[in-house]
Amino acid sequence: MNRAPYFGGDPDKSEIADVRTNTGYFYTMALNECLTSHPEKIMTRYLKMWQLELSFSLKRFWFCLTGLKKLIYYGVYGYEAEDYLNIYDRYRLQVENLVEQQGYAANVFMVMEEDIKQMAVIFSPGKTPGCTPLQLAQTINSLGQSIYDEEMFHGDTRYCNITALSGELCGYTDIRAGYLETRKLNDLGYFHMRPEVLTAERIDRLCNQADYRIVIGECRQLKQALDEGSAALCRKHLDSLFLDTVKGSYRWTLLQDALSYCKHMLELRCTARGLTGVNLERLCNMTSYLTIEECTQALREVLEQLCAVAQEHGSYQDLMLYAIYYIKLHYAEGITLSDVAAYANVNPNYLSGSFQKEMGLSLREFITMERIDAAKRLLGETDLKVADIAGAVGIHDVPYFRQLFKKTVGMTPREYRTVNTSAGSR
Repeated sequence: MNRAPYFGGDPDKSEIADVRTNTGYFYTMALNECLTSHPEKIMTRYLKMWQLELSFSLKRFWFCLTGLKKLIYYGVYGYEAEDYLNIYDRYRLQVENLVEQQGYAANVFMVMEEDIKQMAVIFSPGKTPGCTPLQLAQTINSLGQSIYDEEMFHGDTRYCNITALSGELCGYTDIRAGYLETRKLNDLGYFHMRPEVLTAERIDRLCNQADYRIVIGECRQLKQALDEGSAALCRKHLDSLFLDTVKGSYRWTLLQDALSYCKHMLELRCTARGLTGVNLERLCNMTSYLTIEECTQALREVLEQLCAVAQEHGSYQDLMLYAIYYIKLHYAEGITLSDVAAYANVNPNYLSGSFQKEMGLSLREFITMERIDAAKRLLGETDLKVADIAGAVGIHDVPYFRQLFKKTVGMTPREYRTVNTSAGSR
């Protein structure tokens, strides 16, 4: 196969004009089409149309997927496509020489599905190969790691080159099968960000026996530590849950289970504790991160904030958390003790007594406090009329709202606005 550069900005790059001098480009086009569907039909058509022949043997080959994804080279290091492709061409040319030196025949091309721009090497052993397919993949991975260390990472160890290797394959259809297998393995870099070769057999050896029951059990331990306000225990249980149990499972479903539990746990506590500015949709979404370590660190920061609040204001029982959460969401409505008790799934009288004992004020007084606090925010941040603000916080009797506000705050709504803002005196 001709080795003229065909994607990056090498000085001797020629325009795509002649099939025989730019075969690398056409192999990439043909093989990418083959990865999507109907491999044999597509490949035979392209090979015939462009007068190409595959270098590897369809009777026995391996599919190797390597290189950084766009989320890393562009999203983290800020490399534009052209700059990254220059690195890619250097890597590709060295891989082609390496494969040949080890007695293998290969086609090397760029996978462009979903703009991932990773390098694929489909290779077959010759009569006297110098190493096993796994050893060849390990050498390819080490080569890529050294190039990225030099060109991009510069001592940053958060990310690395990960190479995925398929099992032995045969026939046109297995080209696509090999890609799907290695793409799935390569994605497991989320759990295994180490400069190594991943195979199905290696993952089977590495994965633990964690299941849903174990994960939820550890989630509950984390919740208990959080409610106690112990930052040290939270860190311990969080790391155990995500960096030992879930990470070692290599299972996306268990990661999603753990994040779903954390999202519900944090939504209740952030709201009840008045911790604002936390985007739980992003925080508890696995696609927000490139590694499970990044996900864990983001969760750790929020847990530490909640522990600090608990240390300052005291811990809450689950009953109080549910009651306060419901009140903070519905204070502007005509909620009653019975409404809150129904949400918390307890008897109203029991809730009333427990609330008074733990919070030091009645549930009705707490609802009033939430309404007045909301009114103060609206007075300070908007120019809404006082009557509109009263309705917005659930008090529709405006004279009563004025009276209640003055009794609670020590000044009228208008006086409060004048002192605290320049929004006007409506």
